[in-house]
Amino acid sequence: MVKVERLSENRVKLVVTVSAEQFDLALDAAFEKVVKDIKVDGFRPGKLPKSIYISRFGWESLYNEAIEFAFQGTYPMALREANVYPVDDPKVDLVDPAAIEKGKSFDYTVEVDVWPNVHLGEYKGVKVKKQSTRVLKKDVEAYINNVLKGKAENVIKEGEASLGDTVVIDFEGFIDGVAFEGGKGENYSLELGSNSFVPGFEEQLVGAKSEDNVEVKVTFPENYHGDLASKEAVFKCVVHEVKTKVVPVLDEEFVKELELENVNTVEEYQEYVKKLLKDQKVAAAEQQFEADCIEAVLKNSYAEFPQSLINQGVEREIQRVAAQAKQYGLEAEMLLQYYGFANLDDFKKASEENVRKEFLRELVFEEIIKLEGITCTPEELEAKYLEIAGGDQSKVKQVKKQYSEAQVAFHINSFKVVDLIKANAVTK
Repeated sequence: MVKVERLSENRVKLVVTVSAEQFDLALDAAFEKVVKDIKVDGFRPGKLPKSIYISRFGWESLYNEAIEFAFQGTYPMALREANVYPVDDPKVDLVDPAAIEKGKSFDYTVEVDVWPNVHLGEYKGVKVKKQSTRVLKKDVEAYINNVLKGKAENVIKEGEASLGDTVVIDFEGFIDGVAFEGGKGENYSLELGSNSFVPGFEEQLVGAKSEDNVEVKVTFPENYHGDLASKEAVFKCVVHEVKTKVVPVLDEEFVKELELENVNTVEEYQEYVKKLLKDQKVAAAEQQFEADCIEAVLKNSYAEFPQSLINQGVEREIQRVAAQAKQYGLEAEMLLQYYGFANLDDFKKASEENVRKEFLRELVFEEIIKLEGITCTPEELEAKYLEIAGGDQSKVKQVKKQYSEAQVAFHINSFKVVDLIKANAVTK
């Protein structure tokens, strides 16, 4: 028997009754465990009869082990009866330790963080604005200009280097007159204005000519990795070549070099690009529309998640980044900076928000599936298992061991939920 008390949206207190019969079975299990380590003259280890054990040590010697066995046997059943799903280890207490006695029932209490109930808001008729899929003339021109720039060739330039030009240089960096590790390069092609070097470096090479020797003075940024942060440095550079980009002209010869099917003239190429951009905009608009529909439903709904659950999700994200950093041979902090996070705390804060949203999405979808009676057929399940197996029927059995039917069914039904939300959305 279980009594349930909601302490909050995400924490419950259970009062669980262990019957006399259940406790007697737990005592038997405790004896079987304890007797293995009992040494009594005349008996092999583990062979001491229960009656002799009890006469010597008493039932009380088994109570601690028996209580543990009783908890293991009744706690899962209590959770099912209470219809709650724990997310952390429980806090367990005996209601009355003095009441523990063979042949009698006893109660224990459990306080545990659980998955909260979701408060589902409006999910039919959400108002969402659809992105425009119109392709403008300037869009076509910008795309073609980028293609032309991508086909540009660097040619030797006589005279001074300008922003956008590429200089081929040898360089070596010094701090207080001493060369530092990692500050040297030879025949390095550097595009001026690419911002690929320390701020201020590239600008000081503007105006340089082939065979010039240039001293570049910089200060490393405060957040620069290693021991170089905030330090002043001098780079001695030798300019070997200055190259400038020559962009091809848009004409029929250029179009034919692209080798596009049924595209031979400039006009045909422009129409080809217009259709390409249209298809891309339609796909992007549909993707954004779907994301906005889901976001609108999530904003209409809420659930109070226990911090313990959120912490677990954040920790998984931290471990994922740590594994990725190790794979790249980087420190985790450096990889986080590459991703745009100032530090680990900044990443934790962003991760917590994402974890909350993902958990809410899961609960919202589960509730809609239940309310709408959404199901999937056995055929859909088998097709999804085959898809996960990469189309290899021989791997389906192994995939089924990794993913339960409930997991795969939820995945399938989630797409149906999204379709339902989109179909009922009101576009602005």
